[in-house]
Amino acid sequence: MGVENTVLISGCPRSGTSWVHFLVASHPDTSTVRETHLYDKYIGPIKSWFDREVQFKGADGLSAIFTEKEFKKEVLVPFVKSTFARIATQVSDNSVVVEKTPSNILHHSLIHELQPKAKMLVVVRDPRAVFSSFKHGSTQEWGGWMKKNISDFCISWNKYQTAYLAAKSYWPEDQLKIVRYEDLKTSGEQTLQEIYEWVGLETLEGITVKALADNQIEKLRKVKEGTLQYEERSNFYRSGKIYSWVKELTFVEIKEIEEKCSDMMMLFGYKPHSIKRK
Repeated sequence: MGVENTVLISGCPRSGTSWVHFLVASHPDTSTVRETHLYDKYIGPIKSWFDREVQFKGADGLSAIFTEKEFKKEVLVPFVKSTFARIATQVSDNSVVVEKTPSNILHHSLIHELQPKAKMLVVVRDPRAVFSSFKHGSTQEWGGWMKKNISDFCISWNKYQTAYLAAKSYWPEDQLKIVRYEDLKTSGEQTLQEIYEWVGLETLEGITVKALADNQIEKLRKVKEGTLQYEERSNFYRSGKIYSWVKELTFVEIKEIEEKCSDMMMLFGYKPHSIKRK
């Protein structure tokens, strides 16, 4: 089976990438799995090691028997193709294979080299909301990796948006799309329909309404084991509200995030918060 119709979903962790994944994968003409981490845990590190081998003396390593071009074509491309072919086994040839790993956008250059026809959907969310989610997640037994101070968090959040802008400078316009989490919350049907059309999925009557209804936060918390949406980690799904950060963060925290993420916030339409003096 060919896997040319592929869309990769990405975005800073806790930005709603899982929710967007569920919405896209709700379309009947898609095939998907949970996060594969194909590029950040497998392909990326392998390619990085290959690149560093040139500093070694002697003929050790795969760089001694492959040129970079050969390594990509004969080792990495088959690895990627076999992975997506495995995901696509149960669907027809004209279906779309959907994969979501938050860090995909950080590997935009390698992805574009190995999967030149793939599309990437990048999710962006207000950094104040994302940091609030990080704070909550860091208190859970599964969320130790989210224990970040605001400075480190903003470096990470900005990095994801910078990567998107870098990819935008050379990816074909029809293969890279940004979606704001907030737009899916306020104009869900229209925004999701635009995503379906961009992916190349037929927008059947009522399909966006059903996808949004089936993937409400309250329902995600109750899904059965064995489904795509099932999550073993307790309290993984929060409220999903747009402005809950206003009450969850202190004013000092909010202002520090705005200061350190100001340029990217401006570019993506997020305005500073203000309160009236008493």
